[in-house]
Amino acid sequence: MSAIPKLRFAITAALFALVSFASQAQTKNDTVTPRDGFWVIETPAKSRQCTVRFYTSRSELIYEETINRCLNVARRQTKRQLNVALEQAMYVWNATHKVPTDRQWVAIQFEKK
Repeated sequence: MSAIPKLRFAITAALFALVSFASQAQTKNDTVTPRDGFWVIETPAKSRQCTVRFYTSRSELIYEETINRCLNVARRQTKRQLNVALEQAMYVWNATHKVPTDRQWVAIQFEKK
């Protein structure tokens, strides 16, 4: 092989590797989005409390909880923990169609271990 075909092969192989790594990175980010419904966090200014509300895909409120800490939604782990609580709320909502009031799904997810 002369130098030009080797160079083309090397560039093609590098491009293929780059595309495969990029597609893997996109798949990892998709795991943070919830399958059904969504959550909203409300934190008043200068407050150590926040209110987390869970909604169905149709924007129906299915659960609300106030916790005594601020949540950093920029963290992937925080999003995952909120999604776990959302799944619990969706399960109860789909079974009963009532808003539960005596649960601590969000607080349990963020307890310090």
